[in-house]
Amino acid sequence: MALAVAMLAGHVPVSRAAVSILRPPREARSDEPLVVTIVYTGDAPGGTSLDVPRTLSVTLTNGDALPKAVLLTREPGAPEHVRLASGEMKAVSYSAAWPEWARGALRVDVPGVDVSPSVVLLTRKPESMATASAAPPAAAVASASAPLATVPAEGPMAGNEALAAGMPPSSVKPSNSVVPDLGAFLAGRLSAYQPTYFADGWSSDDNGLAKFQLSLKFRFVLPDDPRSRGFVDNLYFAYTQTSLWDIREYSAPFRDTSYMPALFYYLADTGWKANWFTRMGLETGYEHESNGRDGPESRGIDILYVKPIWDFGDINANHLTIAPKIYGYAHIAGENSDIADYRGYVDLLIKFGSPDGWQLATTLRKGTKSTYGSIDTQFTYPLAKLFGDAWGGYLWIGYFNGYAEDLLDYNQHRWAARIGFALSR
Repeated sequence: MALAVAMLAGHVPVSRAAVSILRPPREARSDEPLVVTIVYTGDAPGGTSLDVPRTLSVTLTNGDALPKAVLLTREPGAPEHVRLASGEMKAVSYSAAWPEWARGALRVDVPGVDVSPSVVLLTRKPESMATASAAPPAAAVASASAPLATVPAEGPMAGNEALAAGMPPSSVKPSNSVVPDLGAFLAGRLSAYQPTYFADGWSSDDNGLAKFQLSLKFRFVLPDDPRSRGFVDNLYFAYTQTSLWDIREYSAPFRDTSYMPALFYYLADTGWKANWFTRMGLETGYEHESNGRDGPESRGIDILYVKPIWDFGDINANHLTIAPKIYGYAHIAGENSDIADYRGYVDLLIKFGSPDGWQLATTLRKGTKSTYGSIDTQFTYPLAKLFGDAWGGYLWIGYFNGYAEDLLDYNQHRWAARIGFALSR
């Protein structure tokens, strides 16, 4: 896979060079090297001189795992120093084998450079096929028709040390280490499930109730083929915990906590096509929810559910998502035997927004009796857009009105308006 990425290279004492961006292919194979190509363009009337580093460090990110550094080596025969006339171009490629842990959708970044990351879908091939293709590809050359952007080759990333500084050396374990690499094991397996957030505000309860939620999912198998629709290849375990916290009371007790483990099959894209939607996903499985109490305050349900997920519009920009979670009760505790009157049998999720901008998500429920039901609306906005790229997470604003925000008081009406911080949405 040839990947041309904008970067700052070498120390340029008196002149400047522009660097072009050539977008990578969306798909790659593990039996072909990871290749990063930088294209220098002389933009000084008197010519441009610069050093070409021997190595280049990029980071690969698998799902929600931490980025991991991969060190690439300059192509054989490439010059260590180049001089470019005004308008002249020079392409230099760096390559390395794909790491064994790399699978599925991978984000490729060049640390310290202000360019958008690239996402590549990697298909793994059997080891015998991977070792058979040993010849490195020739340097990729930027075409005139490719989308180009220019940045000056000056700034904080100067010299080989800066280019090789992606992750601390202590974070990379030797390949023959007997110590399990937990990061490599979790890479691509552990990711966000439901939104994770903490928020406080006002509610119909006397002192108001803060709310926080933690939610993660774990993928049992990372398939070699990211398009696999096999049952085991797309089997997940998830855990979600939601608490209502009476934070203003003297002892700050928790009002109620729901514990929700789940086992389910999930496909982000089923491959089913139609003119009226962009993509269709599917989630189906078994979920338990209880508040961990005993006696009259004990609450619990078990459900079997199916959730089709439809996306409308450009999924990389503002788009609409509709996901009805349709379920039946496999078990209902006696203390909450009438919970279907308040929750019903469908959670209808409607979302609109973009991956890198604001998003509004609303979940609607309709109980089987009278006007029982609820509306739960959550607005999120990236903190990086408010305070700069160093920030992570989201501003979170939520409003709930109806029944069954928690299990303990499922048959009591409540409204709540809260504001807080979200790790995921």
